[in-house]
Amino acid sequence: MNRYTKNLPPLATLITFEAVGRNGSFTRAASELCLTQSAVSKQIRALEDHLKLALFERQARGIGLTLAGASLFSEVSTLLERLQHSV
Repeated sequence: MNRYTKNLPPLATLITFEAVGRNGSFTRAASELCLTQSAVSKQIRALEDHLKLALFERQARGIGLTLAGASLFSEVSTLLERLQHSV
């Protein structure tokens, strides 16, 4: 097994996480990614399970990043941007 696939979460979950974090909404991220809200929610849950961290605080009126989520968002958004420019 490749060291990246062994230790890293699936790239799709990171892309979804970045979209949710940037949009502040599972629904808006789903629309942007051409996914259902349920699919986005499942990908975020899979990422949280993989990392064993809560990334979002689910509130009555929306969501917000946890401290861990905000830290990860900063890194992931920068890395995805760099990856996009590289390829």
